[in-house]
Amino acid sequence: MGEFIKVERSPRNAAIQIIRIDRPPRNAMTLETYRQLLAALRESSLDTSVLCVILTGAGDKSFVAGGDLNEHAQLDPQSAQTRTTLIRDVFAAVRTHRVPVIAAVNGFALGGGLALMASCDIVVAADTAKFGLPEVKVGVMGGTRHLRRLVPDKVVRMMAFTGNMVDASYFHQLGAIQEVVPLGELMDAATKIAEEICHYSPACIKLMKETINLTEHMDLDEGYHVECFATSIIKSNPEAKEALAAVLEKRKPNFKIG
Repeated sequence: MGEFIKVERSPRNAAIQIIRIDRPPRNAMTLETYRQLLAALRESSLDTSVLCVILTGAGDKSFVAGGDLNEHAQLDPQSAQTRTTLIRDVFAAVRTHRVPVIAAVNGFALGGGLALMASCDIVVAADTAKFGLPEVKVGVMGGTRHLRRLVPDKVVRMMAFTGNMVDASYFHQLGAIQEVVPLGELMDAATKIAEEICHYSPACIKLMKETINLTEHMDLDEGYHVECFATSIIKSNPEAKEALAAVLEKRKPNFKIG
């Protein structure tokens, strides 16, 4: 896909795509790295053979250690706006991807890396992972709105005002991370979740993700109204009918993937 973004299929299940950020030594993001990541995400979302995505970093040190500070030092207001627009597009591409995206956090997730993780549907982390918003230390801002989707407001403020990092167990206790495992077991843990997702109707999973995204900031009545419409829509889908039939007949479903 590009010099800094590696795309492959899981050796255990070809329906699982692995997107790996690979910019040594700590996967700090440049403008070009974000461009390559956006292209990979968009291409992946159009590929109907992909039923789940695992997003991770190369190596054993960092998921994404924020932005490249050398590039930041060259920014002016206009180029900074160009950069932030591209970054927003990347986060949106993760959040609105056709299928669930699992973050496999293999190390530092800082600044933009933390926001990228927060944009994913599910998070699994190595027990060595660290999380932080160090923007205040280098005179910039960002990441707080994404972090607020994961943890209480007071935690957001503490991390933003101090730049201090927290570990995976802390985020796990807050419910921001679904599972914490030794680094050597990280991809296995993420793949197990992805395989479970791949077992279900692709049409149902796609509509489920769209509905969750749509209702995230709605109140109870509005959100449930949208869910009811989604339920009515999926009822007519052949995959939904096959899922029900498989349960009633006590067999595995047979979904035909286009």
